[in-house]
Amino acid sequence: MMPNLRSAFLLVLLGTASTALAVRIQDDLQRPPETPESVELDAAAPGQAIEIPELPKYEPPPIERFAAAFDRPLFSPDRRPSADEPVATGVVEDQVLSATLQGILFATSGSVALLTAVGETTPVNVSQGELFRGWRLIEIHPDNVVFEKDDETVTLELIYKAQPALEPPAGQRVKQRP
Repeated sequence: MMPNLRSAFLLVLLGTASTALAVRIQDDLQRPPETPESVELDAAAPGQAIEIPELPKYEPPPIERFAAAFDRPLFSPDRRPSADEPVATGVVEDQVLSATLQGILFATSGSVALLTAVGETTPVNVSQGELFRGWRLIEIHPDNVVFEKDDETVTLELIYKAQPALEPPAGQRVKQRP
């Protein structure tokens, strides 16, 4: 008898909540829309038209400008560079430091910058004074590092990204706080 009483109580509670929600929705649907605060209407002049400035007419660029796109579709498997595009014929020394600053570690023994070269996946630890791809690390700051090569300096900024929440391993449950 007790399980039936509990089920009936839950059914009545669910019905009451559903009815209250339906009444709230109906009330919201019947209420007239509110005017935004950013639109100020003149109460002294009802029916007065609002002047809207005329926008300049849009003139698209000539179709001839896109002739190369028709000749060489972007996602075509046989797409080839045009004759006037330079073609790389060998390895060229990169004069720009192509890396991302992943993090900075400060310790009493010395500071370390964690760098990941473009195209790489594993970070490399670089201390002040060490070389990274031909560039010498000369300064380490809390949010950037400075490299030098041939009287040229480059500053890499630390980029803060929100980390996604870690998923628990398969088969494990996470205890949630009440």
